[in-house]
Amino acid sequence: MDALLPMLINVLIFVALALPGYILVKTKIIKSSDSASLSKLLTYVALPFMIFVGAQNINLSGDFLALAGITTVAGIAITVGCFFLSKPLAMKRLFNKNSNNETESEETVNTEKSRGVMRFAMAFSNNGFLGIPLAVAVFSGNAQIQAIVIILNIITNLFLYTLGIYLISGDKNMISIKKALLNPVLIAFVLGIIFNAFGIAKAVPEVTKYATHLNNLVTPISMIILGIKLADIPLKSLFTSPLAYYVSAIKLVLVPLLAVLIAVALKALFNLSNDIIMGFFIGFAMPTAGLASTFADNYNGDTKNAVIYTLSSTILSVITIPLLYLLLTAIL
Repeated sequence: MDALLPMLINVLIFVALALPGYILVKTKIIKSSDSASLSKLLTYVALPFMIFVGAQNINLSGDFLALAGITTVAGIAITVGCFFLSKPLAMKRLFNKNSNNETESEETVNTEKSRGVMRFAMAFSNNGFLGIPLAVAVFSGNAQIQAIVIILNIITNLFLYTLGIYLISGDKNMISIKKALLNPVLIAFVLGIIFNAFGIAKAVPEVTKYATHLNNLVTPISMIILGIKLADIPLKSLFTSPLAYYVSAIKLVLVPLLAVLIAVALKALFNLSNDIIMGFFIGFAMPTAGLASTFADNYNGDTKNAVIYTLSSTILSVITIPLLYLLLTAIL
């Protein structure tokens, strides 16, 4: 309960950080296309350094390694489970027929691309750009919760570049195992663990200090990007789309509840602390992964709905995250 107010305040602050991006585009100071450069800065600089800094706080004891193993196996199982669960949830009959000018084959392609984006939005959480900063802000003194969220984010990234790209593109040939294994987040985590294990960061504290400056960019940049994208979408569409509410309900309520139930079972089975429950909650209760619109742009997906699902779930998470957290702490 003690963390409820900080949880609510931080979620509100994170969402409010989108305002500068929205205002700058609306006032024509910047163009919406400028978000592409910010996305690269976020993906290749800010987030990797956040992961690197987080790895410095991990206590590499036997207990942690056991917890990391349990988290990895469970995180993979939940993510893959969400991938398969999203298929029946993204029913074809949810989508209205397109213009009569379209041929049957064009209609089928468009429907499948829309279903792919919907499945992506249901299955993948923004546990990197939002989840890790939220865990740090709310549970600043608990390195174990932060470590769990970091591990879950690495798992998410591995599947984003495989199953995620497949869902958006509809083409199995677009899956890149190389990109999944060589993504900046995984590399940063491995380097962070190496620096931690050999005490390099303690011997040269300037390294961590340098990384911390860059790690602080993650939340503001990620939300500014969302604000920029929001400026190109009619605000009405975020609140009048039944599909957006449907996707958000699954992503923000159903998925985290399933993840928490599994975490509760793991806690009882392996005699773990409540940290694993909180870590899984943060890892899976976040809105749709911000890469939805980026992948849709890159792989000829349904960009419009990718943006709508991402933004609507982010806005609605202001309500769902604190409420679910309140329910979770009351039960625990």
